[in-house]
Amino acid sequence: MDADRIAEIARALSHPARVRIVRLLASQPECAGREVFASLPLAQSTVSQHLAALKQAGVVSDHAVGTSRVYCLNADALVELARNLEGLADLAASCTAPAAPTVEG
Repeated sequence: MDADRIAEIARALSHPARVRIVRLLASQPECAGREVFASLPLAQSTVSQHLAALKQAGVVSDHAVGTSRVYCLNADALVELARNLEGLADLAASCTAPAAPTVEG
């Protein structure tokens, strides 16, 4: 996974509402749009924008069921991100610099 892809997924996950959506979708194989909208204390249009960002990054996919949309998590994108972040952590040298002084006030 290249740096651009890591950043794309990280941006998609950078909002708490999107993390809540991902957690909801992770808890079940599929989720009707109305369930997603009902699970967040946000306007439907706002939730739709968050879903669009997750879909654009490939974290979430959707398909039509009748006149509704059903959403599901693309776990492969998260697994790929986790492996890459774990790899970075494994390669990271330990910081030997002293801790920054704290400001007392």
